[in-house]
Amino acid sequence: MATENVTAEEPAAAEAAPALAPEDGEKEVAENALQENIQRKGQTAYYYAHAHRVDAPKWDGQEEPRLLERRSPSASAEAPTVVQRQIKKYAWNDEKAKVKLYIGLDEVGQVAEGGVKVDYTSTTATLSITSVAGPVYVLSLLNLYDTIEEATFRQKPDKVILTLKKASSFAWHDLKKAGAN
Repeated sequence: MATENVTAEEPAAAEAAPALAPEDGEKEVAENALQENIQRKGQTAYYYAHAHRVDAPKWDGQEEPRLLERRSPSASAEAPTVVQRQIKKYAWNDEKAKVKLYIGLDEVGQVAEGGVKVDYTSTTATLSITSVAGPVYVLSLLNLYDTIEEATFRQKPDKVILTLKKASSFAWHDLKKAGAN
């Protein structure tokens, strides 16, 4: 048994011995088999990916958690993800000089203060309604039947009325051009 202990301690002693500093013309002695493999084969070594050095602070032996460093939060971490839902139910009415769309608020619920916004171009209109619960409900009208000059809205307790002022006062047979989404 005593001889087994001596042989078992010899490899441990060899591992514990510090690597000698390389002299001129000599290669650096590897700390372990992994480092030796990487020195021999370079970037093509099987263990090359494991060669990284951890740049974390050394452990001081205390088990209590502590702050290691402060990092400024990134812009993506600050802004929560906004859930958008499409408005699919609405009614519309063609009048001589304008087209009105009626969007019920049953699905949306309570609208946040200043939560209704309209954006438009001559051929598109987008209505955004932000609910108190968080989601943003969007009605996107792309490729309108004809050009518009203006888009406005009126908020009522149970609905939002989107008014599209026509550029020319002829009848619209559809809200969007044929073949448009």
